[in-house]
Amino acid sequence: MSQHESNSMQLTRRSVVQAALGAFGISALGPVARAAAAAAPPAAGENFLVVVELDGGNDGLNMCVPHGLSNYAAQRPTLGLAPADTLAIDTGPFATNFYKLHPRLPALAQMYRDGEVAIVQKVGYPRPNGSHDTSKRVWAAGQRDDLLQSNGWIGRYAETYAPTALGAVSIGRGRHRSMVGGGSNPLTLGSLGRFQFEPDNRYRANHRHRLSIVRDFLAARGNGASRDAMLAGHSVADNITAAIDNYVSPVTYRTRTLSDKLQDVARLVQADYGTRIYYTGFGGFDTHAAQGTLTGRHADLMTTLDEGLEDLVADLKAMGAWNRAVIVVMSEFGRRNFQNGSGGTDHGRGNFMLVTGGAVRGGLAGPTLTDADLGENNMPYGVDFRSVYMHLLERHLGVGDPTTLFPETLEFAQPLDLML
Repeated sequence: MSQHESNSMQLTRRSVVQAALGAFGISALGPVARAAAAAAPPAAGENFLVVVELDGGNDGLNMCVPHGLSNYAAQRPTLGLAPADTLAIDTGPFATNFYKLHPRLPALAQMYRDGEVAIVQKVGYPRPNGSHDTSKRVWAAGQRDDLLQSNGWIGRYAETYAPTALGAVSIGRGRHRSMVGGGSNPLTLGSLGRFQFEPDNRYRANHRHRLSIVRDFLAARGNGASRDAMLAGHSVADNITAAIDNYVSPVTYRTRTLSDKLQDVARLVQADYGTRIYYTGFGGFDTHAAQGTLTGRHADLMTTLDEGLEDLVADLKAMGAWNRAVIVVMSEFGRRNFQNGSGGTDHGRGNFMLVTGGAVRGGLAGPTLTDADLGENNMPYGVDFRSVYMHLLERHLGVGDPTTLFPETLEFAQPLDLML
């Protein structure tokens, strides 16, 4: 027996625990690992929701450009996009001349023409708050006075409907507030590739052997919450490794901040571990200065969004999962209707949400934006964002009564019909 093998057989209890929790993120699994050990395996082939957050307050008026309204150009004399420079969406089953899309959104424009994108107009919440942090807390909690609800809406969903370790997953957004709380603690990943047991560089050849010893040791310890949690952590690590190793796709993802995260979503979808909600996104949308028009900061962000969604959609279609998918694009608030003196836009209120998927009814949803709306400082809200989430939870994820997940009474309920 070699010295290394001898040392491996003399593992202390402390070193076993450290090795068992040595994966990136596994030490933070906590309740979700215990839930995973106790819950039934997730069902395969289920519908799922992907939430893409545009962090910082996306300028929706330069994403979905309302050329039909004269106040758009009046409020943005140099920052507004000219009709000839934007992408028409005036063909297809939900053709409209009212909006055109930013020129850096060719894939989304084509998806709209194909009937696969819904533009939800005038989205927000009552008594809006212009603070990034406060508004993001409202969106994450799904409650206007989020102090009344310390956990997030996805955390509440996962506790009842997806209580396994991979029932809901956050990728590249940290421990997002929408995912915390309840009896389940959805999995948080920086990326799939970083969620792994780190081998000892001195003994790489024996890495799997040492993991096997740790797992045999844990399995022999009998019942116990700590043991179950650690074994569940090892199981999650194995699942993620398998999702990476077995992933096959004809799609070449662009190397951008969003595409990398969406490819991780695709890996997990193809592995089919029963994940019902994926949360991801990227930042940079707080465009107070030098926002740009056809080129510049906001244009580059639109390219990142368009290419990421194009790659993911192509991948989901190739693996036969497109009809099970709904993708929601949201931001914590929009920008002001008028440009500021620094070539940018300041924090606004109402905004647009984009909803796409194989079973999505495309077109325009929500109350029509008017010239009077754009004559004000801010776009008003006419659709409560929680109405969109509740609609999708009920119609797509099969939640019988989504009001239990969003307990605050809405000021008004805007009827929506986003699903075929």
